[in-house]
Amino acid sequence: MKKSFVLLSCFFLLFGCQKQSKIDKTRENDVEVVLNHLYPYIIKGEPSTPILEKIFSIDTEREDLLKIGLTDIETFDVDELGNIFIIQWQTKDKFVFKFDPQGHFIKSFLRFGQGPGELEYGGRVLINPKGELMAKDPSKPKFLVYDGDGHFLREMRLERNFSPTPLTNGSYFIFWGEGTPELRKQFVGICNSEFLNIKILDQIQYPNALNVRCPVNRDLLIYKAGGDKIYIGNTAKRYEIGVYSLEGNLLRKIRKEYKEVAVTEDIKKGYFEPWPKDDPLRNNFYFTENWPAYRGLFGDDEGRLFVLTYEAGGSPGEFLYDIFNPEGVFIGRMSLANMKKLTSPESFAVKVKKNRLYGLREKENGYKELVAYKLAWK
Repeated sequence: MKKSFVLLSCFFLLFGCQKQSKIDKTRENDVEVVLNHLYPYIIKGEPSTPILEKIFSIDTEREDLLKIGLTDIETFDVDELGNIFIIQWQTKDKFVFKFDPQGHFIKSFLRFGQGPGELEYGGRVLINPKGELMAKDPSKPKFLVYDGDGHFLREMRLERNFSPTPLTNGSYFIFWGEGTPELRKQFVGICNSEFLNIKILDQIQYPNALNVRCPVNRDLLIYKAGGDKIYIGNTAKRYEIGVYSLEGNLLRKIRKEYKEVAVTEDIKKGYFEPWPKDDPLRNNFYFTENWPAYRGLFGDDEGRLFVLTYEAGGSPGEFLYDIFNPEGVFIGRMSLANMKKLTSPESFAVKVKKNRLYGLREKENGYKELVAYKLAWK
C-alpha cells in the first residue's frame, strides 16, 4: 500500500517570520510571561516543522467496525504500549473498544446499564499512570476503573460531578460546573487522591442559556493535564495560557497576538437550522461577531504545546495549530483535520504518544475517523 506523507510546514513563506534573535519576555507578580507575536520566532537548531506519515485509521464507516458495534467515537486514549481505547457516547451493548498498535480490533467491554461496572452514557475514557482505564459518564458523579484487558476493578464515587484526570504524582486535575437559574460557572483545579483539598486554579462564568440569552461562541476554559505540567487556557483572557506544576503552582504565562476570526453566516445558519422554530430555547442563543482566540490544545512527549485556532488550514476541513516549544515560545504552525463542530472545545480530539499523533476528525458524510500518524520533526 502506498504510504501518504503530509509535510506540515511552519507557514514561513505564507505568513512571514518573526525575525528576532531575542525572545520577548516580561514578568508579572514574579511569574515569567512569554510574549509571542503573529509570526513564529526562528530559533537556530530547533526543529519546528512536523512531518506526518499516515499509518492507519479507525473509520466508523467501515462495515467490519459496524458489525462489532462501534458506531461512533466520543473520546479516546492510548496506553504506553500503543493500544488504543475508544469510547462511544450511546449504545445498548458495549461502550469501550480496544485496538492494538497496528489498529486491529482486540475486544470490546463495559456494558450498558446501571449496575456495578456499567454506564448509561460514555463521555470520556483515559489511561491513568498505572495503565488502568478510567471511564466517565458525564451525567453521573462516578467513574469506573478497568484493567487494560477490560476486567472491571472498581467504581469510584465522587461527592461532586467532577471530570477527573489522574496526575503522575497521585493527585487529580479536575473540571466541574455549578450554576444558578441565571448564571453558570466552570472551574478547574487539583485535589488529592481522595478528591479532597481542592485548589481552584481558574474559573469562568457565563449566562445560563436555559433562562438567559447566551452567546453560542462564548468564552471557554480549555485545559490539558499530563506529564509534569498542567496547561489552562481561559479565552476570556484572550490568547493567554497558564502553565502550572502538578502541585498547582503557576510557572509561566504564554501570550500570543492573534488574528480575529469572524463567525460566518453559513456557520450561524448551520447551527440554528436543525432547531424547531417554536423551540423557546432557540431565542436564548446568539452569535457574537468573532470566535474566541482558540478552541483546543494538546501536548507531546517532549513538552511542546499545540493550540488549535479557528483559522482555516491548508485543505478543506483543516484548521491551523500554533506550536510552542517547552519554554512557551511560538515556533511554527501546522494544518490538521479536526472535528467540524466549532461550538465546543476540542481538547480531547488529538493526542501524541511516543512519536505517534492520533487525530479524531469528522468526515464530510458525518462519520468519525481516528487517524494514526508517525510523527517526525525537521
